[in-house]
Amino acid sequence: MRRAALRQSELRAVELLCEQGFTSIFDLARPTISRFHLPVVVHFDSFGSFCERTGADRTVFAPHAGAEGVTIRHNGAYLVLYDERVESERRRTFTLAHEVGHILLAHEGGENTAVEEREANAFAASLLAPEAAVRYLSHRDGCAITEEWLSSVFFLSREAACHRIRDLARKTPRPAATAEITLLLQLFGKLS
Repeated sequence: MRRAALRQSELRAVELLCEQGFTSIFDLARPTISRFHLPVVVHFDSFGSFCERTGADRTVFAPHAGAEGVTIRHNGAYLVLYDERVESERRRTFTLAHEVGHILLAHEGGENTAVEEREANAFAASLLAPEAAVRYLSHRDGCAITEEWLSSVFFLSREAACHRIRDLARKTPRPAATAEITLLLQLFGKLS
């Protein structure tokens, strides 16, 4: 059941990518998550900016010590806050994708469970480096899926690329889902 839930998380991310109308792999080279068309209202802000505008003390996020992002639901809308002190733009992008994953996967609890965290990570990894696109490009170009290659083609930090490679290595090959085929056709046109 756990693998099925992770697969559903990944496919939801692929569906979201399809909904963006991307027409080239270059659209994934540096995605701006805050500009994605989402099925719910989501606002994005940094912890610092939020605290400055609201007068909140940054320690309000203390229960989430070490968190690089949090999501707050209010009146049917969502506010995704991220730690602007994280220097890596790739890491911040993964954090935003992870938080959007929590929202679109309907993780409603105040404290996310380990299962929800894995699902949100699977969503984020698939949103930034969809398995079908990774495997297609690797096969088409005849190159190995390495950290360097993955982080140069997709907007992943080296750490996220390393995790993505391990995740892909554990999976057994399976036929592509309809959403994955749709995405590949959008990104690459005619598949060879």
